[in-house]
Amino acid sequence: MATIITEENYKEQEKNATISHFFREFQIGKALSSANFYKEKGVKPVELLRYLFELIFTNKNLYRSYTMNPKPGLSKNTVYRFLNSPVYDWCKLVFRIAMQAILTIIPLTSEQRENVLIVDDTLYNRSRSKKVDMLSKVYDHTTGKFIKGFKLLTLAWSDGNTTIPLCFRHLVSTNEKMTVNHLPDNIDKRTRAYQLRRNAQQNPVEAMFDLLKGIDLKKLKVSYLLFDSWFAFPAVIIRACKQGTDVICMLKHLRNVCYTYKGKKYELKALYEAVPHKRRGAVIASVKVQIHKDDEVQTVKVVFLRTKNEDKWVALLSTNLDLSDEEVIRIYGKRWNIEVMFKTSKHFLHLDTEAQGRSFESIYAQTAIVYLRYIMLACEARSATDPRTCGELFFLVCDELKDITFLEALMILLNAFLVDVRNELVLTEQQIDTMFSIFIRKIPCCLRFH
Repeated sequence: MATIITEENYKEQEKNATISHFFREFQIGKALSSANFYKEKGVKPVELLRYLFELIFTNKNLYRSYTMNPKPGLSKNTVYRFLNSPVYDWCKLVFRIAMQAILTIIPLTSEQRENVLIVDDTLYNRSRSKKVDMLSKVYDHTTGKFIKGFKLLTLAWSDGNTTIPLCFRHLVSTNEKMTVNHLPDNIDKRTRAYQLRRNAQQNPVEAMFDLLKGIDLKKLKVSYLLFDSWFAFPAVIIRACKQGTDVICMLKHLRNVCYTYKGKKYELKALYEAVPHKRRGAVIASVKVQIHKDDEVQTVKVVFLRTKNEDKWVALLSTNLDLSDEEVIRIYGKRWNIEVMFKTSKHFLHLDTEAQGRSFESIYAQTAIVYLRYIMLACEARSATDPRTCGELFFLVCDELKDITFLEALMILLNAFLVDVRNELVLTEQQIDTMFSIFIRKIPCCLRFH
């Protein structure tokens, strides 16, 4: 009897094939071994990771998956031991897979395109929890309230089209009043579990530079480090430049931060009023100033931009003085990609809602699994939209594509020209046809001189 394959079964097979290809292409088994994952009992780590990896695509959480479709030989305790293990290095696993993905994408990117590193944090919400390890109250900028959870600091790579999370760290509040659950006193300080929790108590700036330590900027062909105004302090900018990368960031008005312009020190608002303004365009003003950290001085470029609200403006800073104002704006626009990544991870991949564990290790594990899912989706999206991933086929039809593109562009321009002539000038159709014929005859003569 012939088997009827429904559309649902076909999609299920296609999904399994995509995940299998990702695990095989990126050699997830070897990556797990390098990150200190090992087999404790009957089930291999790669099988456990594959099981947890697929959960989100089945629209089930761990509890419903076991209730409706229990796996033989795979108990709940086995999964929770896997997630709660203090030995496994989830950050190293994500970093290795991310590096493989980036090194696959870089050859597909033009040499003229600027690759960037983006640093930003987002709220990891655990507002319904009470006994989660290292839980603290953090400020939610969307609601303006303090809620229970963590700050998820992430360092991501982007070429403007594809964004790949490289490494991350969960941060807690260092204020005793905001701490819900403290660091356990009986924890062994020689263990990785203690180091993981100790790192969570770091200042966000120090945590950012810790994440940057293991990054090979030349290997990733990174030109700029982008971050929001939360990190835009002179000390941070100067320190980042010493690591060999230029910085482009947004500025905010701070009373204790001054910029030296023509020998005088100004706060950001005063600097805006002191520089000459342009009457038209998106750029209000552009000026070179100096920022200071103790005895160190760094010359930077500050670009003031108009917003939809005429009474407000924003300021961007670039340590590369050779960039034009438009280039500064364009490159900083790539920072938005990490916001898209955060939204996708939360709303579609359930970054802060899928986890049920209470240990700090399980929170890191769940975040790592979500970022691995995002890397797979980012690579699949790149493969689906970038023709250069089709291999030699791209090079065979490259010349034809250029000719077709030129002809299409020429026809669009000519059609737009005819429409404007008919609307703006009082001419007969015969006069328009005559003028169009003369224009077509002149095109070869113009191209001959170029």
